[in-house]
Amino acid sequence: MKGRDREAASNPARLVAVALALSVFSLLSEGFLPLPVGRGLDAGIALLLAAELVVMSRRCRRRQTLLRCLVLAACLGLFCCDLYLGLARGSTIYSRLPLKLVVLRNSYVLLAVFARLRRFTLFVRSFTAQPARTVMFSFMLAILTGTLVLMLPFTGSAGRGLGLIDSLFTATSAVCVTGLIVVDTASAFSVWGRLVLLLLIQAGGLGIMIMSFFVIFTVRRSLSLEDKLLIAYMLSESDMRSLGRSIRRIIVITLACEAAGALLLFAAFSRGPLPPAAAAFTSVFHAVSAFCNAGFSLFSDSLASFSGSVPVNMVICLLIITGGLSFVVLMDLGGYTGNRLARKVLKRNPPARSLALNTRVVLIGTFSLLLAGTILVYALEHRNSLLALSTGRQYLAAFFQSVTLRTAGFNTIDFSRLTTSTYLVMIVFMFIGGASGSTAGGVKINSLAVILAYIRSILRDRKQASLLHYGLDKEMVLRALLILFFGITAVSAGLFVLSLTEQAPLIYLAFETVSAFGTVGLSSGLTASLTQGGKCVIIVLMFIGRIGPLTMLAAAVRRRRRVQAEYPRGEILIG
Repeated sequence: MKGRDREAASNPARLVAVALALSVFSLLSEGFLPLPVGRGLDAGIALLLAAELVVMSRRCRRRQTLLRCLVLAACLGLFCCDLYLGLARGSTIYSRLPLKLVVLRNSYVLLAVFARLRRFTLFVRSFTAQPARTVMFSFMLAILTGTLVLMLPFTGSAGRGLGLIDSLFTATSAVCVTGLIVVDTASAFSVWGRLVLLLLIQAGGLGIMIMSFFVIFTVRRSLSLEDKLLIAYMLSESDMRSLGRSIRRIIVITLACEAAGALLLFAAFSRGPLPPAAAAFTSVFHAVSAFCNAGFSLFSDSLASFSGSVPVNMVICLLIITGGLSFVVLMDLGGYTGNRLARKVLKRNPPARSLALNTRVVLIGTFSLLLAGTILVYALEHRNSLLALSTGRQYLAAFFQSVTLRTAGFNTIDFSRLTTSTYLVMIVFMFIGGASGSTAGGVKINSLAVILAYIRSILRDRKQASLLHYGLDKEMVLRALLILFFGITAVSAGLFVLSLTEQAPLIYLAFETVSAFGTVGLSSGLTASLTQGGKCVIIVLMFIGRIGPLTMLAAAVRRRRRVQAEYPRGEILIG
């Protein structure tokens, strides 16, 4: 009974949570939202108020509850009056009621919501009890914040912010480090808008929770048990004793790589027509975007104008590869290099250490994919989109595209001229993605390696899958297969919906879908012409691809008591 009472008590809290979010957004956006969006927002708040009023009316025994019911009834009446006037008069202006009355109406809603703040706090705590839900909630909060900020006038180059869907799309693409754009980043945003994008990319690539806990650890010098469990979940770290040191290392590695990349890019960008200040900001923006595998560029043609610049290509490629290896691999490589340095150069004798299995798998997989991608892109495009380039620039462009398929999103060639076979090859590489725990997306190299090891064990009739002379648990194999199945399902569902909403060749739709799920950001030129429904599909795919299948499934699962029972074994014909 206690569980049912708690669940019933949480239902009003959920209504309060949604009403709070919508009310704050309605207050901030009053006066510049499109008419359909404004009416839909008012209708949603009115429905929530009606549901809350029904729930509260059953408890109208105390004076405080009765007063709350009257306040909510007054607010509901104002919302209904506003909607009725708009529909009856067919007004094309969003605000039908006087502005003071609208502000008073929304303020009443906020007061009513804050009157139930205790239940709302309990709801938030229950929602963030699981680490997976906390990660999802942090990304959602960052996306919503970025959406609201990008709608403000000062972020646009023309003194006007983006629309709701375009702001949501851009914020999601930045936080999920994807790089797909519906507006030209170089011309649509002011300096402040570009700075907002930079902060969103950094927060999404580094991890909102990691940045938050770094601040907490810096101030308090300690983490609570709940904080340690959450960080251990995000970093896939079993030893919680060194979490504080791991967080510091992640921050230092990120800032060091981005700073080094920015300095090298500044040496190249400062030679062009850009002023020193603009060249410095452009260098920092592209360094952060490359290391976080975001793919946002301040040039309208991405990096096509630098297709022959070896320094720019090499720096961007190195940042992309480093960011796609994952922080765990980078820290393991740092420890291994330091150990070798101490033994050979400094003549010390610390205990010898070797690279972890995960690090070796990621390095071998990364090298293999980069080499295969370079060869395939050159072979398929050297007589097509690369024909106008010299032989050296052709290989450089092929290598750059192979690197950027690791979910980076930059391009130095015209993707609208690629052949269908090249699109198919790129779709496979984008679907694989980078390493687990990195800023890259996709189903990850680690999962692919485990699946291939399992297939090899079946072909060789072995009971246990092995990889580099290490045995793999069945649970690990099942997780890898689950990730593959979830990825195929998400891409297939997204492609099906896009085929209904868009009028474009299927190969373009498939390329766009996989690019969004893999948080790659490459496009055949279709993104800017997507319908509102198509943009929403891409937004969902970008979010799913950045959060990851396992986090999504873990957040959706309700914890129940395990029942120690086994069912009779059944036989099903397979094959």
